[in-house]
Amino acid sequence: MRPAGKIAIITSVLAGAAVPMAAAAPAAGAQASAWVAYHNLSATQSVARVKQLKAQGYRPITVNVSDGERYAAVWVKDGAATEWSTWQGMSAAEFQEQFDKEMGRGLQPVSVSATGPADSPVFTAVFEKKRSAFLSRSNLTPDGFAAANKQALGKGLALTSVDAYGTPGDIRYAAVWSANTGGAWYYTYGKSFKQHEAEFYAKKEKGFRPIKISVAPDGTYAAVWRKDGVRSWAHYVDMSASGYQKRFNDLKGKGLAPVQVNAENGKYAAIWQ
Repeated sequence: MRPAGKIAIITSVLAGAAVPMAAAAPAAGAQASAWVAYHNLSATQSVARVKQLKAQGYRPITVNVSDGERYAAVWVKDGAATEWSTWQGMSAAEFQEQFDKEMGRGLQPVSVSATGPADSPVFTAVFEKKRSAFLSRSNLTPDGFAAANKQALGKGLALTSVDAYGTPGDIRYAAVWSANTGGAWYYTYGKSFKQHEAEFYAKKEKGFRPIKISVAPDGTYAAVWRKDGVRSWAHYVDMSASGYQKRFNDLKGKGLAPVQVNAENGKYAAIWQ
């Protein structure tokens, strides 16, 4: 087992040089739930933050671990009576063990992230109580990731969480597919910055926007694109930690909140809404 303090457990909680790809203005009079986001926290700092936010009635909607074991997350306080749990600092075996326990309690993974080489990754995850169909896989090679997407698509599921880990020469993916409730979607992976940029403009012309983004150890990007009609959003990639903080501050002033943040090797990518 890992040293004490490495795994944070929240159980059965009922909780009432940045490169822009896009930045749409928020709708006039738009109202948002209370939210908190943080990044680049150590394992100990993350545990403390989790305890604090849980006590304040927030729940996590997305988590990320990168660069050894640095944590980022977004939490919301929206009054939803959702039973949830969040865990960090797990080995692959510990993640599978916790996955099985949460499934036994009726909880499903909604956000899964990992970092480190394929033979010794570190996982973090958020689970929520749901009854809908889903598929969750990790340790997927690029070909395995494509095959899992095909399998999920055949079951009417959509990619709702994706993260890349491993090493530059051995990329692995952890992903979750859930019931498709949001219309047409598409995914890309293994794209260089230039290729991701080209995909962005091509998709945007057709009414799609990025709703999930992941930075791989080799600097490539995986993304989920959806045609959902949302007009107020922003998407930035290739940011340092300080660059992400600056963008965070600027967009907060414009009424946009982060809905996902992802990092690897000190490079951040994020989506706001």
